[in-house]
Amino acid sequence: MSVESLFDQYYERATLPIRNTEFNREQRGVFDIRQVIEDDEFRNLNHKIILKDGVASSVWREQEWGFGENSLDVTHFSDGFVQSLSLRYAGDSVTGVKLSLSRHEWLEADPDYRLPYIFGRTDMESWFRASEMTMSLQRLRLAFDKETKHTFTVKDNGVDREKTEHLYKGVEYRIELSDGIRLVIDGKGSRKINWRTQFSADEVRALYEYASGEAWMDSWQPVADIVEG
Repeated sequence: MSVESLFDQYYERATLPIRNTEFNREQRGVFDIRQVIEDDEFRNLNHKIILKDGVASSVWREQEWGFGENSLDVTHFSDGFVQSLSLRYAGDSVTGVKLSLSRHEWLEADPDYRLPYIFGRTDMESWFRASEMTMSLQRLRLAFDKETKHTFTVKDNGVDREKTEHLYKGVEYRIELSDGIRLVIDGKGSRKINWRTQFSADEVRALYEYASGEAWMDSWQPVADIVEG
């Protein structure tokens, strides 16, 4: 199913009278903007779904988790790839960052109807945590597959692979962790990734400002400028 079809299905479900949602749609130049706000008394979700010239461009989400914790998520779609940034924060302090890579064909409809899509598979997911005025890499996994429960952990508590290879469903991953994340993906959708493993407080603040305004609607480049080593 195309990303555009997933967007359409989600917005159609949001407009049903049985859903506790507010929804709106506007055309702003080349941007088709659909917003859905849902409050089910357990969590509050605010989505903005963007198509540019009829093609899936980006998704923004703000979520209240309770106890003063919130998150901002920005996802961009380009050339078959999906890049996602998630910021967890409390008050004016960002406590965690998550960066993910997936592909258009790996997105699935959310069975709970709360999200425009879920990740059926991902190439890489990385988590960063605040420590001594920096945000440092804490966890990293490759080849997550929701259906088979498969994943390959590169870094986590008790696991620290500085250089390793992994093959899953015809996709080969070769990764090195040193001063950065150096990942080569071979197979369908080959690409090379060079990400940093640490961000300064000013850089994290810049990511938050990007996600909390509307700069995310135009481009992923401000994230790439910070994240890519």
